[in-house]
Formats: sequence, C-alpha cells, structure tokens
Amino acid sequence: MAKNAVEQAIENIRLKSQCIDSSLVSAVTINFHPDRFTTENKPILQAIAEDGYLKSQFETGTSNGGLTAYTGGERWLWEQKVFDGAYDNALDSLRPKYGALNFRNYETGASPRFGSSYFQLKPHVSERTTFCYPDSYFEPEDFAVFNRVSPLIDKALASHTDLLDDYIEAHIHGKISIKDDIECLVLDPIFHTSPIERQALNLGIPVKWHKGYRLTVEEMSRYPDYRGYKYIELAKELAQNGSINAKILGLAVTKQGYDEQEVKKVWHYLARFGYQST
Repeated sequence: MAKNAVEQAIENIRLKSQCIDSSLVSAVTINFHPDRFTTENKPILQAIAEDGYLKSQFETGTSNGGLTAYTGGERWLWEQKVFDGAYDNALDSLRPKYGALNFRNYETGASPRFGSSYFQLKPHVSERTTFCYPDSYFEPEDFAVFNRVSPLIDKALASHTDLLDDYIEAHIHGKISIKDDIECLVLDPIFHTSPIERQALNLGIPVKWHKGYRLTVEEMSRYPDYRGYKYIELAKELAQNGSINAKILGLAVTKQGYDEQEVKKVWHYLARFGYQST
C-alpha cells in the first residue's frame, strides 16, 4: 500500500537515523509568543481556539523565526530536501509544525528563543515526530525518529553552542489537535489576569505558569556583543522602570509599531539572560 505524505516523510527520516533504538522520555514543546496576532489581526490564542488545531507556517504565514514558508521559499526547499519530496504535493495542513525536544527539562520549554510560552505535547505525538540537530537553519546532517534520538542528545550535550541556540529541533507531522494532542499550555506570569490568560483558558486544556522573564537594562548592558549594542539602546527605549519583560516587548510590536524583527533581538537578550529561576 502506498504511504501518505506523513508516513513517507517519517520513513525517509527513519532511513537517515542512526540505528540505536531507545525510549524517549523528554517532552516535545512548541514555544511561541501568546500575545501576537494572526495576519487577519486576530489574537493568536483566540484563532487557535477557533481552529482547534495548531497550524504550520505554510498555513498561517507567520513565524517567530524566518518567513520563507511558501512554495519555492527556503523553508519549502529545505523540507523538500530533508523529507525527500514527501510533501511536494501534500496539503499544507499535513506539513510539519516546528518545536523542540525538552531533553534539558527547561521550565520555559525547549526553545525559548521562539517565545515566552509554550505548548507541551502529549507523549503519543512523538511517534509522528522527527528531529534534527542543530536547527534546520544551520543545514544539519543529523536526523532521527523518536526512538533513535539518543545520538542527537549526546551531540547537543557535548556542544559549546550558546544555550539559546542549542536545542534539538522537532518536526511534528500531520495535524496537532488542541483537544487530543496538547498536554498543557505554560505561560509567563506577566500575563496573569490579562486577556492572554482568558484566551488561554478558552482552549480547554490545562494552563500552567513558569517563573517568568525580567531583565534590567543595566544587566543587559553587560553583554553588548550578544546581539549588538543597538538592541540595548532599543531596550532602553522600551523599558519600564529600567526593566523589560515579555509583555513590554509584545506591546512594542502589536501597539507601538516597532519592527518585529528588531524587537526579536531584544527578546533574545531577555530569553537568554532574564529568566527568574529563583
């Protein structure tokens, strides 16, 4: 029997995996900014609740990373190469959604680079998830299916890459149902008693909280080479009482008209140096 696009894509990655079977105990998470809007100017959590599914970049036209998810774009060409053409004629809804393997058990999700909050997927979804290390942006050569991911974990643990970039990318194939496939949503406490919390509760899944992000501009100024001095200056513009947090950066994009790609670099500072772990 001919395989469908999802089955074929996973099988193609299985053939590229190192043959070391092992059990996968780490959760797969999808980090995102919960206070952003869709291209139709609808709150993202509201749109997700109405759809009942998480959608790929190809469906939404939005991303917290690159914006090349269209036919012939860099993301399309990468998926064509890696999955050996399995999705060339497939529906966009079947294409992989991107997350990461939380093998370090971060309270903030596996790849906070992409947002202050995250969805944690139920264990059964791992069976239709593939992985690569490093991030697909870096043209990785190491791939794995869910029960052969140990070599990728070993490589990541031995790496000296900055922790914000040192995650194992996950590709969740097929549709992701909020009701059936999501374990919980974990938010930054800066969104307590806000419209974000109310929208999250409307999803009908458990909502949890991590300890939150906050970074003073004074502390940020200790790392001028991390993303560049211009982003420290931007943080000074945005700061309230000398500090930045996820809500401040979200409002800079959605209400104040700051360029999202510029604010993203300030977020990198906040994500890397501003988690309130104690």
